[in-house]
Amino acid sequence: MMRNYLNLIRIIIVKIILLLGQKTFLGRGKVRKILIVFINKLLGRGKIEISQFDCTVNNVPFKFYNDDLTGIKFYFGRNENYEINFIKKNSKNNSVFIDIGSNMGLYTQNLAYLINDNRKIKIIAIDANPIACNRLNENLSLLNKKIKKHVKVKNYAVGDKNSIIKLDYSNGLANGVISNKKSKKYFKVPCKKLESIIKEENIKFISNLKIDIEGYEDRALIPFFKNQNKNLFPKNIIIEHSSKNLWKENLINYLNKIGYKKIFKNNANLILSLNTK
Repeated sequence: MMRNYLNLIRIIIVKIILLLGQKTFLGRGKVRKILIVFINKLLGRGKIEISQFDCTVNNVPFKFYNDDLTGIKFYFGRNENYEINFIKKNSKNNSVFIDIGSNMGLYTQNLAYLINDNRKIKIIAIDANPIACNRLNENLSLLNKKIKKHVKVKNYAVGDKNSIIKLDYSNGLANGVISNKKSKKYFKVPCKKLESIIKEENIKFISNLKIDIEGYEDRALIPFFKNQNKNLFPKNIIIEHSSKNLWKENLINYLNKIGYKKIFKNNANLILSLNTK
């Protein structure tokens, strides 16, 4: 009983720290690093009974996990806020959002939270890591049950052919890469072409697409654009470009050539919009 009480106190302290971190300077830079060390010591990294609980990130419900797949930094609510707000702004009623490399749901959860009777958003969340997919489903369970029919979570890798691949996570659960190299740490998962997933879900148009798949973005998107009618081209695309050294083709140059223009860029992500003129 005493142990449960102490765990509850620890969780309350962490929730207060995270809330202050989301609202004040405490969530930035060196101060945040100090707080992360403190939280790890307070909870005991990896102790299941006190490292998983419900919390909110910028008012959106999330499960708290503390391991290599998620990490405490996420819960300070500073990750990709500009990009998320851009997608929110451009997700009107009856829009379609495809989240490739959804992880545990930074984008999908924020978009799903907006769904109501007057704002329906069809979301296809795709991730090759089965643990991430399970966590995303757990996060979605915190939202209104009505959203379930609007959100599909798919445990696929996305690439240039339909096959079975090895997702090597030797560099950490959050850094899985498609690889044929020998490794003791891997998942076997189906790899599907984006066009196959779109047909599977009977999608007729795409309002917004976000992709972050550790340097495989070119092989997931370029074959799709080459084979599809322009009516299926996403209106807006967010691309994680920090692994572009792994691309076989320059994806950004290709997208520029077919009509996409830069809206925003930082060290991690690029936002492009389709020029319809």
